[in-house]
Amino acid sequence: MTGPSPGPSYHQTSRAAIRRVHARNPYAYYVRRLPLRLRTLVTGLELPAGGRVLDYGCADMPYRAFFPDGVDYVGADLAGNGEAEVILNGDGTLPLPNATFDAVMSTQVLEHVEDPRAYLSECFRVLRPGGRLLLSTHGVFPYHPDPIDLWRWTCEGLRSEIESAGFSILHFEGIVGLAATGIQLLQDAISYRIPPRWVPRLALVMQPLVALADRFETPRTRGYNAAVFALIGVRSR
Repeated sequence: MTGPSPGPSYHQTSRAAIRRVHARNPYAYYVRRLPLRLRTLVTGLELPAGGRVLDYGCADMPYRAFFPDGVDYVGADLAGNGEAEVILNGDGTLPLPNATFDAVMSTQVLEHVEDPRAYLSECFRVLRPGGRLLLSTHGVFPYHPDPIDLWRWTCEGLRSEIESAGFSILHFEGIVGLAATGIQLLQDAISYRIPPRWVPRLALVMQPLVALADRFETPRTRGYNAAVFALIGVRSR
């Protein structure tokens, strides 16, 4: 249950590294914008001193640096990921006790799991009452198997999934709005039809247009339609 890797700089998370994302990367704006928003949203988890965070579907734990050293940050993933401290059961569930974490991170994972409701149930189960979930997943985005790619959500559909799992939603936002996403999709459609060596040149033209279009979006419009939705939910019981 690892997240997608749309470009070589996807997991560069320091501010300096994010600024250095090469303009020829076909997802340059996306890989710059998403980590910046997630870094900000991490503050909404309101972790206690020495709190525990579970990265559920952790890949190479690209967002570990967003948390102070005193936080107990635990990565969980499929067998074969040498970075993970916790290896998932065969059905994707967690071999962990109930109510043992203050926060769960789930970044670009939900679209890859076979049973999103079971996955969210596990997020809920391992959180302490009052614990918070920071989750991001795709609204409108190209097919990207890793190893499978199964789901996309509307804003209403994702809210429904989260609330059905028992969470109260404290914050919900879109990242990369509809106009910018439309330009990105146009670029992707062209990319499939041209020689690979031309794709960086195409990105050099299209990615500034993606960034420009997103400047004209508002939080309200992004909240309805976006490439990525991100939210903070709380386990209230």
